[in-house]
Parts: sequence; structure tokens; C-alpha cells
Amino acid sequence: MLLCLPLFLLAKMLLIFTFIIFAAFATQLAAFLLLAAFGVLIFAGLFGVFERIWRAARHYFSAEQDEKRQFLFIKNKQSNQKRLFHFQRLQLDYFKKRQQKSILEKNNQQHINALSDAIERDLQRIKQTISKDYFSQLQAENRRYRVQQSEQALLKLHYKIANITSK
Repeated sequence: MLLCLPLFLLAKMLLIFTFIIFAAFATQLAAFLLLAAFGVLIFAGLFGVFERIWRAARHYFSAEQDEKRQFLFIKNKQSNQKRLFHFQRLQLDYFKKRQQKSILEKNNQQHINALSDAIERDLQRIKQTISKDYFSQLQAENRRYRVQQSEQALLKLHYKIANITSK
């Protein structure tokens, strides 16, 4: 019985160590399986990402997509050219109108100056037949209307002088 007790203790110790070793092995095995599963999950995710990238690249560089891109490029280029033409036309119209306005203003200025000069010549011609005050008044009106760029007033003054000469 004495011999049985150490064997029993030895068996009990062996059993305890076996459980401890098995528990440690099971823990290590579980950690390894968990890391392996995480690695497989990462690998599957990366594989899925690279597969999608590969499919997208194949789709992007396909002949059909290339034709669509060329068509859209040409369509966009035509649209840009139409807009450019439209705005160039607007710009040309604007500059043409400005030039016409400038020419018209110069022409009006020339006519006003010519009319004022004609009035001045008419006044010099009738200077002897009218009073000095009236002559000065008509000259002042001529200068004032010329500065004011008033065509209507100059025409009325010219008509007034013409009526004086016809008397």
C-alpha cells in the first residue's frame, strides 16, 4: 500500500501536468488558429481588392470604353469650340459696336464743327448789317452750342442767321 500511494501521487501529478501541458498546448493552438484565421481573412480581403482593381483596369482599357472616351472627347471638343465661337462672336459684335459708336461720335463732332464754322462764316458776312451787341450774342451762342455739342441748337441758330440775311 505504501508503494501504491507514490504511484497514485505520481499518476495524479502526471495527470495534472498533462492537463497543464494540454491547456497550454490548447491555448497556443487556439492562438495559432485565431492568427491563421485572421491571416486568411486579410488575404481574402486583399485578394478581393486586387481582383476588383484588375477588373476595373481591364474594363477601363477595353476597346469599348476606349471608343466611348474618344467619342466623349470629340463631343466635348466640339462643344467647347461652339462656346468659343459664340463668345468670340459676342466679342467681335461688342468691338464692332464700340467702333461704330466711336466713328459716329467723330462724325457728329465733325458735323457740329463744320456747322459751327459755317455759322461763324455767316456771322462774319452779316457783321456789318447787325448791331455789335447782337453779333456778340450770336457768337456767344455759337460757342456755347458748340461746347455743348447741341446739333439742334446750332441748326436753329443757323436758321435764325439765314433769316437775318434774307431780310
